Amino acid sequence: MTTLLNKAELSAFDSIYSQYHQAVFKNICKLVLQPEVAEDILQEVFMALWNNRHKLELTHDVARWLFVVSYNKSIQHLKNAAREKTVLAAHPQQAISTEDDNFALLKDLQLHLISDAIEQLSPRKKMIFRLCRLEGKSLQEAASILGISHHTAKEYLKASSAFIKTYIAAQQATVPVAGLLLLSAYLQY
Repeated sequence: MTTLLNKAELSAFDSIYSQYHQAVFKNICKLVLQPEVAEDILQEVFMALWNNRHKLELTHDVARWLFVVSYNKSIQHLKNAAREKTVLAAHPQQAISTEDDNFALLKDLQLHLISDAIEQLSPRKKMIFRLCRLEGKSLQEAASILGISHHTAKEYLKASSAFIKTYIAAQQATVPVAGLLLLSAYLQY
């Protein structure tokens, strides 16, 4: 019986992995911009799924769970990388900064700003933004998931994007202009 259950669990896991790994990987890459790091995070996400398979009720929301966990792990990676770069910046004798490091730090700051801005949104606007911008769902899919009209979802997404742009613009003193241009391009509707 145990072997039969393990085979069923492995088969279910393989099915979920083959169905979602490419989409999850692409979303991780959007955040971390480093395919090697994204591969590591992808493996962590699916290890978390396997390790928590008995605790989770994933029959309906496996995609949402995977995207939320991958987003959280990506943000955590970026926060750790930013923290490490801050320490290295405080002690420049320990490392020589390169242009790639500067770009990565800028990207980390941008993602931190986006994350902070998203957390300031109302719950519905936050969900619409996450579903459409972070999980890649269409407005129609997001509206269906939340049980609201397509028009309402569109208005929430516009309002969310406008708020995030305004929030980021208010932070101009701490983020270089080039970074704001990249963020603006990301948030275009």
